[in-house]
Amino acid sequence: MKQLKRLILILVISLSFTGVAKAQFYEIANQIPQLLSPALSGNFNYKGYVEVSYLKGVGSDIFDFVDFSTTQGFKYRNWFFMGVGAGVDIMLPSDGHNYYDPQVMVPLYADFRFLFGNQSKVSANLDLRLGAGFTFNYNPNENFYLRPTLGVRFPINKHKPKQALNVGFTYQLLVDGCKYWDRHSIGATIGFEW
Repeated sequence: MKQLKRLILILVISLSFTGVAKAQFYEIANQIPQLLSPALSGNFNYKGYVEVSYLKGVGSDIFDFVDFSTTQGFKYRNWFFMGVGAGVDIMLPSDGHNYYDPQVMVPLYADFRFLFGNQSKVSANLDLRLGAGFTFNYNPNENFYLRPTLGVRFPINKHKPKQALNVGFTYQLLVDGCKYWDRHSIGATIGFEW
């Protein structure tokens, strides 16, 4: 009898939590259009970036990288942006290692950008990407991905200071998921933000 009362109590508590969770789900689902509308119209401090980079492998690395990426997120303060991004990297054999074919890597990352100065004037910025790089072709693998970029931001429209060109010096670190190797690369990045 004692176990039956305990079972009924647990069942009642579980059902009450299910109702609360269902109500919260519907409340959140009903608010999504209200959240997306300002973000898509540009009134919610939404920012987007597209970038192209060339990175030269250093050390014992045997690949150079040509990177095409995009980052989407929100500007939380005049000096701080946070978002997520993805890219496509073409990994080209370097230093005469012609026994390797070009490979493809897809980085997925969280992006943190810090602006030093006024966004309506030429200013410096620091971009820090953290995530994973997924390689395909012969040896599919996931890699730890770290990519800081120190850059200069050039606004291109006086009436819309959110639009700018970015040019920067980039370092990239990839660490193999099995810890067999790590790759270091340095290069340049150019991009557009809106």
